[in-house]
Amino acid sequence: MVRITALSILAAVMAQGQTSTSVALYASVGPELIHYQLDVDGASLVKKESVTVPESVQYAWPHPSRRYVYVAWSNGSGADHHGVSAFRIDPKSGHCIRTAIR
Repeated sequence: MVRITALSILAAVMAQGQTSTSVALYASVGPELIHYQLDVDGASLVKKESVTVPESVQYAWPHPSRRYVYVAWSNGSGADHHGVSAFRIDPKSGHCIRTAIR
């Protein structure tokens, strides 16, 4: 069996207190949610920290306040381990801070 790991860009959330040229970008590979800092003016993308959820990330979406991001994860269709994790977004750095797993 061949497994292909794909990078999926999940959500770009501008945290409060960041400039319009600096954006927190979140992407996933498997169960890892990675925070990148995108500097539009400097044309750079810098990997910051990452957090791990119990299974592969399926979908992520920001709360309307942009202070939280919700991450749906699963071990696959027809499988038995699914859930949603919530992370608070640090308004200055964009770092994800785990708040809940369901």
